[in-house]
Amino acid sequence: MSSRWHEHYARGRPSYPLDAVRVANLATSSSVLEVGAGTGKLTCVFVDEFRQVVAVEPDPHMRSRFRALCPRAALLAGSAEALPVASASVDAVFVAEAFHWFDHEHAVAEFARVLQPGGAVILMWNRPVGKPEPSITAVEALLEPLWPENLNVPLDLDPSRMAYARDWPRAFEQSTFAPLQESTFANVRPVSRDELVAYFGSMGWIDALPDAQAVLDEVRSRLDHPEYNLPFQTDVHWTHLARARG
Repeated sequence: MSSRWHEHYARGRPSYPLDAVRVANLATSSSVLEVGAGTGKLTCVFVDEFRQVVAVEPDPHMRSRFRALCPRAALLAGSAEALPVASASVDAVFVAEAFHWFDHEHAVAEFARVLQPGGAVILMWNRPVGKPEPSITAVEALLEPLWPENLNVPLDLDPSRMAYARDWPRAFEQSTFAPLQESTFANVRPVSRDELVAYFGSMGWIDALPDAQAVLDEVRSRLDHPEYNLPFQTDVHWTHLARARG
């Protein structure tokens, strides 16, 4: 990724609705752990919702952005497969837009280790579900010839792009967790013109273009309004750890 991708990610990616955070009915006294926290988009929602918030992120560039965006949360370097927290020390584990980076079975085993009996795991993805309003027809015409096919679904939910995407729930099926539950939440995000440009800049395939900055400059020149609404749907999968440890 280029040096600007992390900046674009921090500025352009959507946050998460509070209803999605509350899907597992966690008490406000809960201690929560976010794994693969990135720039802290979701973590910033937690700090006003829960008593104790700890985030784990392996990428130092992401951690740098995180500290600027969400200084109230504790931040640790580490991976999902070897979490740097004590056993049975948290009430919930959250993962947003990151589970596809993990070794699923090892990560699920680590989640079970760090959770209190009965603790929750909540996995989230933001999925585009429509076009921006007002319309950005001129931008779509620019990007359509460059846009990779079928790149509108989170990797974990799209077996047509990643074969293992259909298999990730099996890591929970073979664990001490209850069956996964699913919910969806509307997540319409108002953005400025520059935030919309950053959203496009946060896409890895655009960042990988040899003329990425020129493409983004052209995107900006084709945006005629000061603010847009970006429509997303937040897909949530969650479960609870069995209360009796084997």
